Amino acid sequence: MPLALFCSVMGVLAVGLGALAALLVPVGLGRGLVWLTVTILVALGAGLWWGLTPVTERLQALNRLLTAAQAPSKRHR
Repeated sequence: MPLALFCSVMGVLAVGLGALAALLVPVGLGRGLVWLTVTILVALGAGLWWGLTPVTERLQALNRLLTAAQAPSKRHR
């Protein structure tokens, strides 16, 4: 479950960052190349982080992020 959630979030983030970076390039073939390059680099970085980080550290980092994301919603109840 954590791997599927991580992959989904990082995939969306990678494509979004690629799109934002592509907006900085003038219209043309370069825009698509920038989008593709940034998307691949972000996805590659996320994959390397997941693969090379020990499981205990990785789960602690994800747990901290999940706790931080859930904290505001619990305050409104």
